[in-house]
Parts: sequence; structure tokens; C-alpha cells
Amino acid sequence: MGAFSLQWPSAAAPARYTTPFDAATGAIGVYAPAGTPVSAGAAGQVVAITGGSVLVKTGLYTVIYGNLRAVRVQPGQAVAAGQILAESAGPESFTLAVEQAVDVSKLLPPPAPQPSAAPTPPPPAPVPPAAPPSKVYVRPTLDGVRLRERPVDGKPIAQVNAADTLESLETAEATRGKLGVPGQWLQVRSPAGLTGFVAAQYLQAGSAPVPVPAPAPVTTTGNMLGVNLDIYNPLGRPDPALMRGIGWVRVKFNVSLNPDRPHTDDNSSGRYGNTDIGAAFNRYRAALEPYARAGMKVLMVFTHQLYGEGAGYNWNAMDSGRWRDLTRTYADFARRSVELWKPTGFVHAYQIWNEQDTEPGKGRAAVPIPAADYGHLLAETIRAIRSVDPATPIITGGHTRGPQVGSAYARAALAAMPADVRPDGIATHPYGRGVAGHVFSNWGPLDEEIRLCAAVLPGRPVWITEWGVLGRQGDLSIAPQVSDYAAGFVRICKAQFAGQVAAAIWYAWADGMDDGYGLVDAGGRPKAGFTDRFLAL
Repeated sequence: MGAFSLQWPSAAAPARYTTPFDAATGAIGVYAPAGTPVSAGAAGQVVAITGGSVLVKTGLYTVIYGNLRAVRVQPGQAVAAGQILAESAGPESFTLAVEQAVDVSKLLPPPAPQPSAAPTPPPPAPVPPAAPPSKVYVRPTLDGVRLRERPVDGKPIAQVNAADTLESLETAEATRGKLGVPGQWLQVRSPAGLTGFVAAQYLQAGSAPVPVPAPAPVTTTGNMLGVNLDIYNPLGRPDPALMRGIGWVRVKFNVSLNPDRPHTDDNSSGRYGNTDIGAAFNRYRAALEPYARAGMKVLMVFTHQLYGEGAGYNWNAMDSGRWRDLTRTYADFARRSVELWKPTGFVHAYQIWNEQDTEPGKGRAAVPIPAADYGHLLAETIRAIRSVDPATPIITGGHTRGPQVGSAYARAALAAMPADVRPDGIATHPYGRGVAGHVFSNWGPLDEEIRLCAAVLPGRPVWITEWGVLGRQGDLSIAPQVSDYAAGFVRICKAQFAGQVAAAIWYAWADGMDDGYGLVDAGGRPKAGFTDRFLAL
């Protein structure tokens, strides 16, 4: 097969064959106990998934990975060498075979010459097809307009809002004649792909939606550098033009907060406990669109503020029964949220909860969960999301208790999950870790944390979803030291763990966003000796 070769596709050790080459099937057996990640041996395109097999075409060759389960790719998807395709179905191996495309005409004798015939008159010139009619777009004039199955008294199937772009399914002339007219109904398609009728008196002319690139599969070869943002913080929504060099933005999808209600210490205004996913989606979509258009990937976090905050739960008095009660609604909120986000193409990965392993009584913003209860919540949420989005990566919340305790918690959570459900990566918050001996690496070396986290989910990436320097906001004198710390941190990720760290997301953009040392000060000004160097990492 010439220069074509494959890298080892199994994460199991030792690397060995379980069965030799079988000329009858063209396959070998590769050691991989049930549940072992199976990765692509070469880059290519998935051409078929059938009967526990994944077929990946690379040029003239098709690599067939058999005896698999929990497939994570789709037909037509491009995959990189080393990207996880599925898990071995076991009990101890999967099969591997390669087929080569051959020009069959070179194996046949030359065809007999054909007798000459009278010249065939040339066919008539083709008539060019008519150009398809251009699409017509409209927008609601207010939030909460109902999309119905049929006009007037049809069953409501969704709500559309003033920020939504709707495609009219009627002619441009008919559409123009109905806009703003009481008693008229217009058939439209919503951004989520739902078709129905809207009262035309609540519609106005709109423009085509801004095209947003479809999310590419997450790999560990792109720009890993990121920053945490907060759309409700006046400092947490910087102009994307100031963020050149940033590959990821991480945001919390906070459905619970209703920013239209005043803040009160006892929540008497109903500021928390909102359950209107659509309203939250509209606010976040408008905020995130500039970053998506600038080419940044979005990591969206589902915390207790997706569902749970303000819903009557006492976080200090939770038991397994209460966690399971919350999980039922929480997983459904995740599914309904992803139904809205998937058509936008904005979100490139979802993170479930935040700092779930926080020591009880110590978390200021995080809500800790016992490992077994978190495993149940994680599994049910992954299943709910996968029912509507089979491809976008889903990762754990960021573990915050260090390499030993954090990884032990992660293993316990995985042990509580069904064997056929696994996250696509493990996340950690290695505050106080970096280059050994640095003043801001007071908790130890970063490589220890990455190494132990990676061992929890072999073959799947480690995500660093928060890191930085805490408690020193506004101190410009330490900017050069923070800069050296950040440079050493990223150097470890890229040099020692190339291909294993998917993202390293700084906390946070500006001083004043909680207690992280910002890339800019509280006035939005870059910090001399730090900001520019960080953005160039």
C-alpha cells in the first residue's frame, strides 16, 4: 500500500494484536478491552457507520474499525488522526481492516473497437434553469409572538422574539401585502427550523440572518488560549477586536437570572428562579454573535443557574433523592437549551456544572455535589443533549481540588455512570499551579495535574477551563510576574502535553469580574507587560 500508514488506534496498554491478519476477512484484532477509546489511525472522512463499524476514507484507502460501541462521529464528518471515533465493544479487542480502491479498467482487456457510425447531430443547447426565487425574511415587532400549527386558533408550537429572523414561506408579494395587517397570517420557518403561522400584524420586514460558520469538531491542535466572559458584567463583554489571539470564550448560560427584576438580598423581587429559556437564549445569542463572527469558539457552561437556583433547593441540605429530583428537570432544560443553540452554530462545546468537587461549605459561587450524584446528573444530561445534538463535545465541570483529590472524585463520578455514557473530556481548574518554583505556582507543578487528569479518561483531552492569579486585582506592579507565569503555563501545555490539552481559559477578562487578575484593568485598559504578551501566547 505504498507510503500509507496508520498510527496506533487503541488507548489500551500494552499495544498488541489479539488476532493475526486473517486473509478471509482482511482484518486483525487490536487489544482494547470493552470501553477503551478507539481513535482514527489516519485523518480522513467518515463514509459509513454500520453494525458497530466505522469506515473512514483517506485518499484511495478506507480504514474499517469494527466491534465498536458508543460511536462519537457521524457520516460525512472529517476526522483528524488520533481523534476518538468510538469505544471498543470488547470483551478484549476491536477489529481493524484496510481496503484500497483500484482502477478496475486496468485489470480488464481493452474493449473491442466499435464500428463507425454516422455522426450524431449535436444536442440542442441546454436551457439554463430558472434562478430560484430569493428568500424573504421578516422579524417580529415584539417578544413572545406565538408560532402556531395553523392560522387563528392553531396549537402554539413555539414563541418567536424580536431578535429572531424568520423565513417567509410565501411569495415576496404576498408577504409584503400582509406585514402589519390585523387578521392576516403568514407561514414562516423559525431559526430552529419549525414551520408554522404567525399573526402578520406583529411582523415587519427583515434582512437575511448573519451567516455563522458551523462548529468544527474540537481538536487539540487549534488555538487553545481562551478567556472567561460574563455577559451581565459591564466589563465582561469586551469588543472582539481587543481579543486577537484568543481562540475560546467561556460563558455561563444563566437562565435563572432575570436581569429585568431588581436585585434584593432575599430574592423577593423574583430576580432568580426564572425558567424562560427562550428569553435567556435571546439575550445570550445577541451577546455571543460578535465573538462567533470573529472566529472564536464558545464553551458554554450549564451550572445550577441553568436550572436549580431559585427553584426551592437548599444546597446545604441536598441528599441523593433531591439531586435526582433536580436532575430530571435539569437534563430537560439542557436538552431544550441545546435545541435552540444548535442551529446557530455558536457553541463548540458544553460543560456540565462547575467545580462540582468543591469541599462542602467552602464554595462561594460553586455548588458541590457528591461524586455519585454528579455522575448520575452528568450521564442524564449527556443523554438529553445527545438526543438533539450528537456531535458537539460535552465535558465535565472543572475540578478544583487538585490532582489527587480532583482525579479521585472524577473516577468516582465515572464509576457511577452507565458504561455506555462518557463525557468527551475532563476539565480542571489548576489555580496555583504552573512552572515549579514560580511565585504563582505555590500549589505545585502544572504537569502533575494534567498527567493525573488525563489518566482518568485515557485518549480524551484535558480542558483547563479556569486558571490564573486570584486575589491581586488592580496590582499593576505584578504584571510582569503574572506574564511570566502565564507564559510558562502555556509552554507546559504545548511542549509537554501537545495534543492533550484542548483549551486553557484564563480567569478573567477584566479586574472586577470576581477576584481574578484581569487581562485588562477595571477601566478596560491593557496592563503594561502583561496583556499584549498574553494575547501573543
